[in-house]
Amino acid sequence: MANEEHLNILRQGVTSWNVRREANPEFVPELSGVDLHGRTLIGANLSWADLSGADLREADLKRTCLHRARLNVAHLQGADLERADLQYAVLTGAHLTRTRLSRADLFRAHFMGADLSAELGKKTWGQS
Repeated sequence: MANEEHLNILRQGVTSWNVRREANPEFVPELSGVDLHGRTLIGANLSWADLSGADLREADLKRTCLHRARLNVAHLQGADLERADLQYAVLTGAHLTRTRLSRADLFRAHFMGADLSAELGKKTWGQS
């Protein structure tokens, strides 16, 4: 369950959130199960955050730091993770259909059981 204080800080905007993270390096965000559907979080520092089960469908997460974040069974369908830092992130069982991952840093990211499929009727990787 998400920490309501953490969610309220995030709702104030990315700048407020990042200032809080910078001032409190020990701060570990607890945002499991939050509804951030369609939100713009460009450049947010969500490193080490617990976003398990979060609804991030259609969210704009460009250049977001998700380093070592837990995104187990998170809903990321249609999200834009261009240039996001997903190093060491755990996305076990995450839903990533139509998720944009261009130039994202996926070094040692864990995708076991994640759904990376394309929409039905669309071309998939390797299909001619």
